[in-house]
Amino acid sequence: MTLKEIAALAGVHSSTVSRIINSPDDRFASREVRERVWELVKENRYVPNKSAQTLRKKGSREEPGENGLLACVLGRAKNTEDNPFFSEAARAVTAHALSFGYTVQMLYSVLEPEARPAAAKSERQLGAVVLGRFEGESAARLLESKYKNIVYLGRNPIDADWDQVICDGYAAARTALEYLISRGHTRIAYIGEKKNEARYRAYLDMAAEGGLESDPSLSVDCPQNSEGGGCQGAERLLRQAKPLPTAIFCASDLIALDAMSRLREAAIKVPERISVIGMDNIVSSGYASPMLTTIGMPTIEMANVAVQTLIGRIRKLHRLPLKINLPCKLVARESVASNSGAFEGMHI
Repeated sequence: MTLKEIAALAGVHSSTVSRIINSPDDRFASREVRERVWELVKENRYVPNKSAQTLRKKGSREEPGENGLLACVLGRAKNTEDNPFFSEAARAVTAHALSFGYTVQMLYSVLEPEARPAAAKSERQLGAVVLGRFEGESAARLLESKYKNIVYLGRNPIDADWDQVICDGYAAARTALEYLISRGHTRIAYIGEKKNEARYRAYLDMAAEGGLESDPSLSVDCPQNSEGGGCQGAERLLRQAKPLPTAIFCASDLIALDAMSRLREAAIKVPERISVIGMDNIVSSGYASPMLTTIGMPTIEMANVAVQTLIGRIRKLHRLPLKINLPCKLVARESVASNSGAFEGMHI
């Protein structure tokens, strides 16, 4: 099936299909259109022509689309809409797999039992990319029973003999906090999950080292994957922190954007009164007002490396479990200002 035929079935222009498949940016198409296109790609095992050309040049006997089927599994989110970081990673995994002649047929979450492989299509997937850590050994055993080849993609390593592509969440959190400190902030709040969370551990460690004020009222536990979690976290912080912090470190951009919305409602200006920094550098962080300062995770690169590592595992190019670490990057925008001390001791 050609790209034009996919476009005709989806009821959109072929250029729209091409951009959906090849670009991590989803602002040009609605969620419904994207889902319709990807479903057609999976059902028809569409592979871009460039893959077919590459196969023919190499003299391969394999037909386009017949290299195999892969799965993409969410570890800590119920769906991609819950977490823009993993949404972007899932799109990149699917697109990069296509470029090698593999179709990502399934995308599901270990948090949704009814969507697990046992209840899915019977066709055999050669391997899976798991996005984000998950709780409990039962999920790992289930995945290992279904897939011989697994690559984990996440912010922190997990205790499993799988290939792993990592961008260290602990180091990224320290980078965010060190940047706030360099701008004169020491009374820094934390909003995000706390249990088994490396980002929160980095926050506690830096407080213990004396870089931050140690005040339990400054840390708020809230879900990182649900819409509105940051609003709830910011609301609790405004009620319990006396005096207010001069800066907030949010465990994700999603939380940071919600928190800034709640601060705006409370007539607290960002960054004039409270600076805010997030993590992930999702697309919407660059369009917020003010634009969000964040720690960029190399999402596309992580997805590309994960796919290549999985294909290498499938083709038996390596046997030992690989652990590949990619660096994060500070993206300084408008939501962090220098702390002049003008609002020190402020209460509301």
